[in-house]
Amino acid sequence: MWNRREFLKTTAQGAAAAATLGAAPAPKPRLGLVASSHPKLRAPSSREDPLDYPRVRDMVWKAIEYGRPAAGSLEAKIKPGSWVVLKPNIISLPPRPTYRTGDVTDLRVLKAVLEYVAERSRAARITVAEGGSYRRRGDPTRDNVMIQNGVQVDALTADWGAEFPGLPGTLGDVLEEARRKFPSKRFDYIDLAYDAVRGPDGEFQWLPVPVSPTGVGAFGEKKVYVTADTVRNCDFLITIPVLKVHLMCGLTACLKNYVGTAPRIAYTRPGSFSNNNLHTYHSLEGRIDSFLVDLAAFHPPDYCVVDAIRGLQYSEHRIARADQEVRSNLILAGEDPVAADALAAYLIGFQPCDIEFLHMASQRGMGVMNLEQADVAGDDPGQLRARWGKPNNWYGRCNRVWRISQGPLTNPDGWERFTSPVDTLHLSQWRAPQSGDTVYRAAVKVIAPGRRKGYLWVGARGRVAGFLNGVKVLAEEGLTRYRPGQFQTGVELQGGENQLLFELTPVDGQADLSALLVGPENDGDSMEGIRWQA
Repeated sequence: MWNRREFLKTTAQGAAAAATLGAAPAPKPRLGLVASSHPKLRAPSSREDPLDYPRVRDMVWKAIEYGRPAAGSLEAKIKPGSWVVLKPNIISLPPRPTYRTGDVTDLRVLKAVLEYVAERSRAARITVAEGGSYRRRGDPTRDNVMIQNGVQVDALTADWGAEFPGLPGTLGDVLEEARRKFPSKRFDYIDLAYDAVRGPDGEFQWLPVPVSPTGVGAFGEKKVYVTADTVRNCDFLITIPVLKVHLMCGLTACLKNYVGTAPRIAYTRPGSFSNNNLHTYHSLEGRIDSFLVDLAAFHPPDYCVVDAIRGLQYSEHRIARADQEVRSNLILAGEDPVAADALAAYLIGFQPCDIEFLHMASQRGMGVMNLEQADVAGDDPGQLRARWGKPNNWYGRCNRVWRISQGPLTNPDGWERFTSPVDTLHLSQWRAPQSGDTVYRAAVKVIAPGRRKGYLWVGARGRVAGFLNGVKVLAEEGLTRYRPGQFQTGVELQGGENQLLFELTPVDGQADLSALLVGPENDGDSMEGIRWQA
C-alpha cells in the first residue's frame, strides 16, 4: 500500500461530487497499479525500458493479483464454462496516416490477459472482440480499407512488425498460439463493427438503455441504441483499453473503450466507416460522455486491465507533435471501471471530478469515482502521477448546483434550488422571460479550504454581470456564439465560504449561463480543493 497524502488532496473533490449526486455507499473496490520498476516483479526495469513480452506479462499478472475483485481473484469471478470476451482498443491500423504508436492497446498486454484467463480460469471460450474504423476482409465496400504489402488487412491479420517488442506477427498468430497451448479451450475473434443486434426481420434492433438499480436510464439525446450482439450475450467481459488523452471527453480508458461496441455498420455514413451518427444523435449538448456510459450499460465491464505502457497526450490519434507519445510503463487493473478510470485520470494529470462520464457512471451505480473510497495496491499513484498535455479545447465540469430567481434581488438562500443536468444552465427554458426587462439571477456558494487564486470561466447567452463576494468581477455580452468558458477573468477566493452571483439579461428571448473556477495554470482544470454548494 502507499502514502495517500498528496493523492487524497487531489481527489478530495471526488468526495464532494459524490455527495452532490447523492451516490449510495458502495463496497470498497481494489485497484492494482504496477510500474515496470515495481520491486516484486521478476525482473524490475526502468520506466523507459521498451520491455520484452515476459516483462509485460509479469506486470499484467501482478496488477491482476493486486487488483483482486470481491470474489477473491479474477479466476474465481469467472464461472466454469463461461464465454469470456476481451475488448481491446484497436481503433486504427498502420499504415493509416492518423495512426501512431500509443493509439491502440499494446498487443502484449492483450496476450498477457488472454493467457491469464486461459491458464488460471475454467472459461470454455475466449474471444477477442473489437470494432475499428477500417473494413474487414471480405467487405466489398472499398473505402477505409487498410492495405499492407498490397494485401487488405484488418485487426486480426494486420502485421505490427516490431511495434510491440517480443511479439512479432498478427493478432491471428496470438490466437493460433493460444489454441496450440490450451487445446481444451476455444479461441476466436469477432469484429464488433459488423456484429449488430438484429431483429427477426434481419433489421437493426434499436434497444433502450437498461435502467440501473438506481433508477437511471439513458443519458444520450437519443435513448435507444444498436449495440453488439457479442457484448450483450457473453458471460464475462474484460475491457483492455490503452490510456490516452481524448479530444472530446478528456481521456479514453475503460468506459471510452465502449465506443468500439457500437457497430459501425449501424452508425456510419456513406464514404466513411466511423461512428458518425453515434456522435450526431447520442451526444448530450456537444459532450460524448453520455453515449459512453449508455453503451457500457448494456454490459458493464466485469473486469478492467488498462494498458498505460505507451499513450498519447494532447489528443487521440496522430497529430503534428513529436512529443505526443508518452511512455509510462504502467499497468492498472481492477473490477470497478469508474474507480479505474478515475485513477487513470489522476495518473495523467486530470482531476477525476472534471470527467463528465465518471459522474454519469457513478449515478448509474457502475462504481465509485471518489478515490478515497478505493484501495490501490502495488505502486504509489502520487509518485507516478504526470501532467500530460491536454486538448486545446479542454475544460472541466462546470457547476451544476444553483439557486435561481427571476424576481428582484433578495437573499439567494430563498431562491429556487436547481440542479442542471449539463454544463449550461438554460434559464429561459426554466422560465420564459416575462418582458424585455427580465433579469435572471443565479447564485452558488464556493467552499475553499484556503485562499485560492485562479480564473472564473463563464459562458453566457445574454448580457451578464458576475459578482464574487459582492464585488463585480465580470461584465460581458454574449450576443453571438455561446460556449462554456468564452469569458475568463482572474479571481481570488477567500478561505471558507464564497458567493458567486450572476445577473443575466436575455438576448432574443434566450438566457444561458455556465460557470467554472479554474486553477492558476488557466488550462481548463477545476480549481483544486473547492466545493460547490447551492
